[in-house]
Amino acid sequence: MSIQLVSRRGPIGKGWHAVALREAAERLLGAGRASRGRADARAGRVQWFEVEAGAARAEVEDPDGSLHQARFELPAYREGDRADFLRVARAHPELPTLLAGGEYPQRIEAELAPSEVSLLPRSASELSHDCSCLDWPGPCRHVSALVYVLVEAVDTHPVHLLTMRGLTLEDLVAPPAPPSAAVGDVSGAGSTDGTSPGDGPGGPDGGSADGDASADESSDGESPTEGAAPSGAPGPAPYDPRHTDPARLADAVGEDIARIIADFYHQGRS
Repeated sequence: MSIQLVSRRGPIGKGWHAVALREAAERLLGAGRASRGRADARAGRVQWFEVEAGAARAEVEDPDGSLHQARFELPAYREGDRADFLRVARAHPELPTLLAGGEYPQRIEAELAPSEVSLLPRSASELSHDCSCLDWPGPCRHVSALVYVLVEAVDTHPVHLLTMRGLTLEDLVAPPAPPSAAVGDVSGAGSTDGTSPGDGPGGPDGGSADGDASADESSDGESPTEGAAPSGAPGPAPYDPRHTDPARLADAVGEDIARIIADFYHQGRS
C-alpha cells in the first residue's frame, strides 16, 4: 500500500522545522527534480518509507511501474556534536514530550547555535543521496519523492530528525545523579571533624584511645590539675586509721564521727 500525502497543493510542510528541512533539501534537488518528486509523492508512488540512523529510505515506483530503492542521508552526530546536543537537550526536561507531540521548539536551535550544532541540516552540503535507478549522479525523481514524504512525516513527527541523528527520546533524559557518599564512611579520606585516619586516638600518631585519653583528661572533661602525678606513678596508699592521730581526727570531724570511723575500721579488720 503506497503512502498518501495529506498535502495536495502548495508547499509541503507547515511547521518551521519541516520547512527548514524542505528548503535545505530543495537546494540539493534543484527546481526541476523537486517539482517531479513532489508530483510523484502526491501521486502515491512512494510504496513504503522508513527512517534509521543517518538516513531515510523508501521504495518508489516509476511511471513505467518499475520499483527503485531511494535513500536520503542526514548524517548521525559525531561524538562531539552528540555531546553538545545532549547537553542542551537535557537542560529542557520537557523536550522529549514536545517532540513526541509533534513540536520542536526553535529555542533549542538557538541554544545549539554557539556550538554550530543543529538537529536540522545546516546546509545542503550536509545532505547526500543514493538510488538504485540509472539516473546517476542524481538526485533523481525517486530521491525527490522520498524527500517530500519525509518532510511531511517530520512535520508531525520531528522525532524522525532525532532518529536520523542517531538518537532516541530516551537519550534526551538526563541520567540520575550518583548517590552521595555516606557521612563517616570508613572508606573516606578523613573523619567528619577534618582529621585524617591516624591523627586521632588509636592511630599511629596518637596512641591508644584508652591509655592516652585517660592520662590527658579527667573524667569530667577538664584538663588535669598542675602538679598531678605523671602517668604511671603509683597512686596514694589506702587510708589506715592505725596511722592516724586520734586527737587530730577528732579535732577535724568531731568526736562522735571520729568514733564511728574508728569502729568501722575496727570491725572491718577484726
